[in-house]
Amino acid sequence: MLRFLHDPALSLSLTLTKYRDWNPFIAHTHCPELAQQAALRDILARQAGTAFGRKHRFGSLRRYEEFASEVPVCTYEDLRPAIEVQEKSREPLLTSGQPILFAQTSGTTGVPKNIPILPQTVEAIRRYQGLCAYAQWQGVPAIYQGRVLVISGQTIEGHLPGGTPFGSMSGLMFDCLPAAIRRKSILRGGESAASDYRQRYFNIAVRALADSSLSVLATPNPSTILKLLEVIRGEYALLLEALSGETRGGCLPPFEKLPISSTRLSQLRVFIGQEEALDCATLWPNLRAVVTWTGGNCAVLIPKLGSLLSPQTRIIEMGYLSSECLGTVNVDVLNNRCVPTLADNLFEFVEVGDEASDVELVLLQQLQAGRKYTVIVTTRNGLYRYAMNDIIEVTGYFNRTPTIRFVQKGKGVTNITGEKLYEHQVTEAVGQVLIARGLSSEFFVMLADVENSRYTLCLEHASSLGDLGILVEERLSSMNIEFKAKRASGRLQPIHVLQLRPGTGDVYRQHCVSKGQREAQFKLIRLQYAHDSTFDFERHGEVMT
Repeated sequence: MLRFLHDPALSLSLTLTKYRDWNPFIAHTHCPELAQQAALRDILARQAGTAFGRKHRFGSLRRYEEFASEVPVCTYEDLRPAIEVQEKSREPLLTSGQPILFAQTSGTTGVPKNIPILPQTVEAIRRYQGLCAYAQWQGVPAIYQGRVLVISGQTIEGHLPGGTPFGSMSGLMFDCLPAAIRRKSILRGGESAASDYRQRYFNIAVRALADSSLSVLATPNPSTILKLLEVIRGEYALLLEALSGETRGGCLPPFEKLPISSTRLSQLRVFIGQEEALDCATLWPNLRAVVTWTGGNCAVLIPKLGSLLSPQTRIIEMGYLSSECLGTVNVDVLNNRCVPTLADNLFEFVEVGDEASDVELVLLQQLQAGRKYTVIVTTRNGLYRYAMNDIIEVTGYFNRTPTIRFVQKGKGVTNITGEKLYEHQVTEAVGQVLIARGLSSEFFVMLADVENSRYTLCLEHASSLGDLGILVEERLSSMNIEFKAKRASGRLQPIHVLQLRPGTGDVYRQHCVSKGQREAQFKLIRLQYAHDSTFDFERHGEVMT
């Protein structure tokens, strides 16, 4: 009742979500196989009249086995021609309805991928955002009592040759938040997507500092939050000038003048001279939750983020999601249990290590706890048996439906001489060694140098790293018997450590953004082949071992 009185519009909106969307979603988790069968039947019926549907006999397919036999597993490059032709011609090649928007993301070939967004896709995203908001509201009751900071991209960034707009999925997801939550946002949609790197963070910092009532902060990558705090600490005097309007000749980036109470300004002035000690708990004492990715290579940043928060602030997993597919809903935000969107998408899986071409695929209800799988998804917006190139791990069950977490991109695997090293192994090994030595590093990348049969660990740190390479090698050997064997036989050379100068992580991030990655959705691949990397790491560091 108190929550309802505090914000009746939000309470009414989320109560309606409970009965309209949440309860049916939870009901599906009691019988995932029926939910998956229904999702597939609906997709086939809706798209039977498309060129793709006619070619693959969607109208006559009744069972999953028939669908899997008729439709091959594909990548974006397999679908690109049909997507591009339909955008220009308006012919129903992949989807019966015409996309009203394309979510653009970086592609493996360097050419962006454009994912179709249909009118019903937008409705599905609205429903998805309502489910997530309801779960957060139930798990952390005070989460929406204050203002909301959502750092996202722009929904519309340009137009394709046929005139259809394209933009960021994170921007569209902001637009699809419940209206009562959007009204609490301290940023308008796309306002956090300025092209100038410094101006972008300065503008966000000005708005965030102006309001002490901030109760939830949401952005896909936790590195964005760490960068925001770095800007606040480094430009605190200029930020206070901007907020107070008392310009003293500092070089201020362009910003919108904001109203700020004298009480809040006085609170902020107390911290002058203590900038390096500022953290989220100090700046926003009412912050109840941070919603972000906690898995994959983001996991290494979570301890640092947690140290900047109050013990009362919950870190909530944002879920397995991408431009191609909103893959899970975090139904239990206190324990971060994420359930696949089983009524909207058809999921298929291949267990890691069983990637042979004739392997039998596993369905959602057949997943086993503790095992890792790659993901194949069929969506309602034209992606049929689409290989996501992601690895997930089954963490348990919610009712009868498996819960999953993102582990790494599938391409985060290297193999120089048979060792088959995985990105999550590198992340865990480096993290364990740093903790054991009382060190921390927010940025590191391991490069597989095939030509010289060795791995180079590029790690940003200001002080001496000593025998870090030897210790990381020992950890990897304990995790990966093939790595151990290849090192013992000399087929793999000792790990080299390239100590990167402070700030290299930011330079690398800007480099990747300039190559097509989205800043708000930046995904760092911590294990890469040296010949695939376009960044000159050696220019920014010194080989230690």
